[in-house]
Amino acid sequence: MTTIQPPVRSALADGREILFYSMPGNTARPVPDMRPLAARSATAQSEVRRDRQTGDWVAIAALRQDRTYKPPADQCPLCPSPAGDRSEVPAADYDVVVFENRFPSLSHAGDGAPALHTDAREASGIGRCEVICFSSNHTASFADLTQDHARLVVDAWRARTESLMAMDGVEQVF
Repeated sequence: MTTIQPPVRSALADGREILFYSMPGNTARPVPDMRPLAARSATAQSEVRRDRQTGDWVAIAALRQDRTYKPPADQCPLCPSPAGDRSEVPAADYDVVVFENRFPSLSHAGDGAPALHTDAREASGIGRCEVICFSSNHTASFADLTQDHARLVVDAWRARTESLMAMDGVEQVF
């Protein structure tokens, strides 16, 4: 496994974690997230319910109804925000950034997360949803990346998978 630089960690206005992974020689320089976002509620979360027909667990996440959907290009929530006032990425530029989804279908994984009881009909939707952005260029595709930059993306996926698998309440990463 290739070793990557530890990410620069920061927090978004509502308390979510954001991590900046950089190519060798680059340094992420996040700025304060100045958006007027309310702090995340410790009680508002998704739930899972057992489908009586199949026995499968199904995530129910009503909070996702307010998520951003097809914004105009000049309001893209994934583009850099040098002033920290208009997107999820409070920085002028980045190589790879990872942040907790603002509208997750599963949330509140970590220390003390309750286990899912197989005989229950419903339970808290414990998990963690993250967004990985591989370039600050709004129109770039993964195929446009250099080999080293693509490798950084894969290494960030691997690092995040390892971190997520270590969290209470997380049994799978996909």
